[in-house]
Amino acid sequence: MLAYHSSLTGPDTKLTGNMALLPIRSQFKGPAPRETKDTDIVDEAICYFKANVFFKNYEIKNEADRTLIYITLYISECLKKLQKYNSKIQGKKEMYTLGITNFPIPGEPHFPLNAIYAKPVSKQENEVVRFMNKSLSGPGQ
Repeated sequence: MLAYHSSLTGPDTKLTGNMALLPIRSQFKGPAPRETKDTDIVDEAICYFKANVFFKNYEIKNEADRTLIYITLYISECLKKLQKYNSKIQGKKEMYTLGITNFPIPGEPHFPLNAIYAKPVSKQENEVVRFMNKSLSGPGQ
């Protein structure tokens, strides 16, 4: 089985830290561009989740891969929380709660992958990373 890498990076890709700020389809306004092709980074993360989650060593080829890894980590956290519930209503409540919770960002003590992510260098970059992650997680806007 091959590891999948993001195909959404290009010469015009904006960066925050060493993560790509990629377009996402969302009804919420955020730092990520809203115009997308057929697939956005969230679609890619969901599509490649099963294959990529089994890799202990994943070769990072570009900044978009770090964004893909971050979303994969978030999906794993969602699944871990959802396995406790047997009703759709309870699961939806838990996902909403997770969406409005401050999920750790690179550089924070509880972020599990600090070794591969650059800590935001300024307060402004910190806010962009935090807001981008809120945009990716859904209802917390």
